[in-house]
Amino acid sequence: MTSTVGVIVNPQAGKDIRRLASAASHTSDVAKIGIVRRAVLGAIEAGVSRILLSADRNNLAQRAVDGLDSFDVALELLPTPGTGSRHDTIAAAVTMRDRGAGAVVVLGGDGTCRDVAAGWPDVPCIAISTGTNNVFPIAIDATSAGLAAGLIANDDVPVGRVARQAKRLVVDAGMGRETDVALVDLALIDTTFIGARAVQDPGSIAEVIACIAEPASTGLSSIVGRVLPIGRGEPGAAHLRLGPDGAPLRVPISPGAFSTVRITSARRLMAGETVCLEGPGVLAFDGERHQRLESDERVRVTVDDHGPRVIDVPRSLRCAVANHSISAKDIHLMETDR
Repeated sequence: MTSTVGVIVNPQAGKDIRRLASAASHTSDVAKIGIVRRAVLGAIEAGVSRILLSADRNNLAQRAVDGLDSFDVALELLPTPGTGSRHDTIAAAVTMRDRGAGAVVVLGGDGTCRDVAAGWPDVPCIAISTGTNNVFPIAIDATSAGLAAGLIANDDVPVGRVARQAKRLVVDAGMGRETDVALVDLALIDTTFIGARAVQDPGSIAEVIACIAEPASTGLSSIVGRVLPIGRGEPGAAHLRLGPDGAPLRVPISPGAFSTVRITSARRLMAGETVCLEGPGVLAFDGERHQRLESDERVRVTVDDHGPRVIDVPRSLRCAVANHSISAKDIHLMETDR
């Protein structure tokens, strides 16, 4: 049986308009190429037989694997629609699912992870933060990430032992329209303009629902995190309404850029509970404006736990050590007398 690891890199992640108005860091193409290469080398070390890489307009994946053809592994560059948009990421996730990837390493921010989940809802993944807002992905060494992904693809480490199924916000517009998802937060923005997607005007935020809202986070979820914190491992979500007559609160909507928002109400949502958001306005999914609601339109938002299976890298490697997948078997361990 072919053991397969997927690698998806978003060349646009970490390059949006928020960098013009905040102190957000920049993840260069050179840095992303290095991260992909380290992830690939980690997966090769684990002994996988095939690595699928998403093609991109900047040729990051291709440049990352240049010179690695001497290894005994099939490196395949997957064609994508080539739109330079989220549809490329979605298509890559679908293809990796259909071709039997055991684990996928994702480079991007919250938006990239959402796009991967749109193509493969319960994808077993390791998300490495290279975006502007990085609540869902984590900062982890790509070498270890690739190694963990490879061990899982080989069945050396059971994914069920080292992965946690993430929460998500399912957005149902009814009337036969497709459902959509957010992995961190969903906001109703008081505007009719989608434009550059990033939410920049804090006064336009009317409502926020978040299923991950830590006080230390940055972005729209930070508003919820400073009122009703909710961890990624806790069930349910929280729902805030904002307005000009609310209580003032200072939050970092973008990295290094604090703004004042005003909270009028806040409540927790139980797992499976549904709330309605009504237009007019624009829905922002994981920090990016995406869908316009007319004055007579509404959506139903439900929090559930059927999102991506997020792989715990340190736990995976500890498990591999315990079952001798990455440790010497014949070392005699000596206890020191004290």
